[in-house]
Amino acid sequence: MINQPLYGRRIVITRPEAKPLAEELVRLGAEVTIVPLIEIHPAEGRALEEALESFSSYDWIVLTSVNGVAAVASALSALAGPTRVAAVGPVTADAIRERGVEPAFVASRASDDIAGGLGSIEGMRLLLPQADIADPRLAEELRGQGAEVDVVAAYRTVLVEPPMWGILPMRIADAVVLASGSACRSLAAAGGAGGGAMLVCIGPKTAKVAREVGLEVGLVADETTSDGIIQALVSQFGDSA
Repeated sequence: MINQPLYGRRIVITRPEAKPLAEELVRLGAEVTIVPLIEIHPAEGRALEEALESFSSYDWIVLTSVNGVAAVASALSALAGPTRVAAVGPVTADAIRERGVEPAFVASRASDDIAGGLGSIEGMRLLLPQADIADPRLAEELRGQGAEVDVVAAYRTVLVEPPMWGILPMRIADAVVLASGSACRSLAAAGGAGGGAMLVCIGPKTAKVAREVGLEVGLVADETTSDGIIQALVSQFGDSA
């Protein structure tokens, strides 16, 4: 189909905040079902609240996801002074801009790019609001460059079983999109997608987790973004759609 390279392809997306990605895939002709394998819950305790109270005392606020942006939205909108904000990926950057703040640095691919993109951070104070189960390596890399890094759980990622209505779409899907290690673990715990669906991972880190939990990865996006997922799917299915 002209301008619909994914025409007729059944694609399941497993992250809850995936409406923009789903809409773009539908525009390209796909039949899309969102079957969340994780839920985002508020952080527990007072650590996040205390971090927000001293938000402007940091040299850098490093935000790695739209969920992190949502968790600090009130403080972000009131941000003043020399504090700079860094984002992982264009989607996170857009979410920051919606709060009236222009990111001083945007990592184009993944968290790995942040540590090398902030310039000299020796002696600086950085705040890293993340998921409660986030990989600690980014904080370790930033500390390795001499920064004082406060890591705070901004939200909790909870694994959930696929709902009953989501089992059939996964079994008949051409592709199931996995956008986080948490989604991989949830799918593995549920026994996999079933059927002959190709598992499509948003990047090498997610693919690594998928393989570690016993899932067979069929496709890995070159870019760790929604656009990367779209490009991978079109490249895989476009010629045969």
